[in-house]
Amino acid sequence: MHTKRVVFRAVAGVAVTAALTGGTAMVAGAVGFERTHASHASAARAAAGDAVTVAMTGPSSVATTADAGDGAESTPTAELRDRARVIGPAHCEDSQLTMEYREQPDRSTAEAIAFELVFTNTGSQPCSFDGWPGLVAEDADGGFLTGAYASGPTSTLAVLPPSGGQAVAEGEAVLPSSIGCVEAMSHHLRAYISSDGAGGGIVADARVPVCADGTWSLLLGPLVALHGAPGEVVPPEEPEPLPAKCQDEQLSLEYAARPDLSVDGASGFELVFTNESDVSCSVWGWPGLVVESADGSRIGWSTVVGEMGEPFVLANGDAAIVLGTAPEPAASGCDAVTADHLRAYVTSDGAGPGVVGAAPIPVCADGSTVLEIGPFTAA
Repeated sequence: MHTKRVVFRAVAGVAVTAALTGGTAMVAGAVGFERTHASHASAARAAAGDAVTVAMTGPSSVATTADAGDGAESTPTAELRDRARVIGPAHCEDSQLTMEYREQPDRSTAEAIAFELVFTNTGSQPCSFDGWPGLVAEDADGGFLTGAYASGPTSTLAVLPPSGGQAVAEGEAVLPSSIGCVEAMSHHLRAYISSDGAGGGIVADARVPVCADGTWSLLLGPLVALHGAPGEVVPPEEPEPLPAKCQDEQLSLEYAARPDLSVDGASGFELVFTNESDVSCSVWGWPGLVVESADGSRIGWSTVVGEMGEPFVLANGDAAIVLGTAPEPAASGCDAVTADHLRAYVTSDGAGPGVVGAAPIPVCADGSTVLEIGPFTAA
C-alpha cells in the first residue's frame, strides 16, 4: 500500500510538496499544454520518483526546488511605504471563493479529457491571484489520488471583483488507458488558492478518471480573469500608474480641533493637506509630524497608528485628511506650553522643508508630548 501526503508552504505563492513514498511523483517545472497525444503519455510516464517539490503558483513562472529557500530577504518596510503604484487587491483566500468543474468536450481528445475550473469570488471585497492554483484529485474519503502539473510558462494578474467576479483555469486529465495504468475515478477536486496554502482548499465535485497508483496525470493552466460576455476570456488591463508622490512644496496644511475625537486625557484634531500646485500627486502612509514653538524649536513628536492604506491621487485643490489625538499636559503631570505650529514631512525621503500649519496645541514644556496620528485618507 502506498503512503501519500501533500504538504503546503509559501514559496512565491503555493508550493506543493508531494511526498509519494513507494509511488510515483511529478517533476518540477512548467509543462506546456501539449496537444500531441504522445506527449501526454510520455510526460506522465516520466513522472517517476520518491519525493519532489512542485510550485503551483507564483509571479509569471513556476518555481523549482532550488527557488524554495526560506532565507530570501524581505522587502524593507520603507520601500513598501514608498511604492507609488497599486499592484492589486489583496491575495484571494480559499474561504472567499467557490469552484465549479466543467468538462470541455470540444477540447477533449481520445487520450485526454479537457476541463476548466471556474472560481467565483463570493466575498464583499475584490481579490487577486497571479499564477497556478495548487490542485489535487481526491477520493470520496478525501484521500489523495493524483496532482496537477503547472502548465504554461506565463501568467498575468487575475483580479476578481467582489460578489460574483470570476476567473478560470483550463486543464486536461490524461486518460489512464493512454498511460497504461489501472484506472480509478476521482470523487472531487481540491484547489488551493490561499498564499500560504493553509486555507483548506476549495472543493468541487468532479468525476475524473485517474491512475490508481498515484501517477500524476492532470495538467492545469494559470488563472485568468473572466470579463465581458459569458465564456469570453480577456486578460485584465494593466492598472494605470499613479503620479509621483506629493512633495512638501505642493501642499498646504490646516489644523482643526475635533472634540468628537477626544478621549479621557487626550484631545482630538484633524489635519487637512491640500494640493495647491497644478500637478497631480499621490499620497499614502503617514506624514512625519513634529510640534514646534514660534522660534522653530521642537517641543513634541508623533507616533503612527492604524493601517497604511493604498495610495490615492490629489489633483489641484484636492485634500487628504489625517486624524489624531494630543495628550493633555494635565493628564501627563507636566508643565504646559502652547505650541505655535506643526511641521509635517511628506516628501518620501524626508528631505523637504516640511508643510507648516498653525496649531495652538497645549503640550508639555519638557518636549515629552507624543501625538498619535492615523494615515492619510481622502477628504
